[in-house]
Amino acid sequence: MGGIADYTGSLVCQLTLDRAVALALQQRPDRELQIFSFNLFDQHLPFTFRISLDSLAHATIESLRADFNEPGRKWAAYIAGCLFILHHHNLLDLKNPHIPGLNLALYSTIPMAAGLASSAALEIATMLNLLAHFQITLDPMRIAQLCQQVENDLVGAPCGIMDQVTTLLGEKDHLLRLLCQPSQLQPPLLLPNHIRFVGLDSGIRHSLTTPSPYSLTRCAAFMGHKIILEQMKKIGANMNQTLTSDPMNGYLANLDPDDYKSLFRPHLPQKILGRDFLDQFGPTIDSATTIDPSQTYHVLGATDHHVLESRRVRQFCDHLERANSDANPTKRQSHLHKSGHLMYASHHSYTHDAKLGHPHCDLLVQLIRSNEPRGLYGARITAAGQGGTIAILADTSQSSTDALHQIMQTYEQQTHLKPALFTQSSPGALHFGTSLIRID
Repeated sequence: MGGIADYTGSLVCQLTLDRAVALALQQRPDRELQIFSFNLFDQHLPFTFRISLDSLAHATIESLRADFNEPGRKWAAYIAGCLFILHHHNLLDLKNPHIPGLNLALYSTIPMAAGLASSAALEIATMLNLLAHFQITLDPMRIAQLCQQVENDLVGAPCGIMDQVTTLLGEKDHLLRLLCQPSQLQPPLLLPNHIRFVGLDSGIRHSLTTPSPYSLTRCAAFMGHKIILEQMKKIGANMNQTLTSDPMNGYLANLDPDDYKSLFRPHLPQKILGRDFLDQFGPTIDSATTIDPSQTYHVLGATDHHVLESRRVRQFCDHLERANSDANPTKRQSHLHKSGHLMYASHHSYTHDAKLGHPHCDLLVQLIRSNEPRGLYGARITAAGQGGTIAILADTSQSSTDALHQIMQTYEQQTHLKPALFTQSSPGALHFGTSLIRID
């Protein structure tokens, strides 16, 4: 829950799955970085990438980003980018001629572009190996922040930080809770007895269009933030008060939803051309996106989603905690159903407000809803949306398992796509760490 609202300061929560990236690191006698992907090799796609440490050391973020955008190279940005970011922050000096090159080989069991944080897992796996190899010690949150910077600056994906934090610090069968202002860990939320979350992959992969719908929604949310702040200044002026700082502290999540609806929502345009926004309000505070003057942004819907999603997440966690502690079976069921219905509301907002839905995911959520009496409580699209995986709140009964498999059959019959079910949880990457393997 929370999803894209991490970058607007919401409380978010995620569960780690038992899928992983395995990455092997080996020192080379020269000063080259050689990367090999078994996954891409199996798919008959460009599977190797090579660059000298000297080239990395003398590159800029802008030049590397352009280089990685060349056909067949985007995947390497997640890996080589980690090495560059360590150098960029003076944690490692790649100009030092005594630092030898590296071979990196990777294999992932996480479906790519399926809303399951495959890119964050790749970054975390790479970063943990590099830190261990170069004997660099960093705070876990700092590790997550560096990996987020790789994705923002070198890959060019304006993601928040929740995927990196959960991939690193997640606990088995617990929801990791993170208040993204910018990254404050909350106590993990243990799942109620006989309750589970499962993932159901629709088989639809994220859109590869440019600009991405995800980027447009993010930009529109920050445009909404800017307009709201201007309206706050007008309200203050009418009361002979000068607003000298942002009452939201830079985060839409800090805006009371009721105040938003009554005081600020009426002043938001349903949509606006980037050029018109820049002429009237100037740039936003977001460093990860840039307003395209020729692009139309759906400001009202994006702002609605971000302000209201923050409240939905808080209520969702509250009901799950009550289900965990309430001994009354009737009240426990009520809290579970309320949690599930908040997931439905989040999914609806993702689709209609944030405009990040997909008809196939809507079909899966509809099938879940029609099978609620069999032990299913709620569902929503995950991550950047536009396809990918839905998260499902269910009990652990055989009835719910049978329902899920029947839903998969129905979905396949209607779409001719074969869905995949993820049912197991796992600790995050920090639990496993790295291992030194000596080959004689």
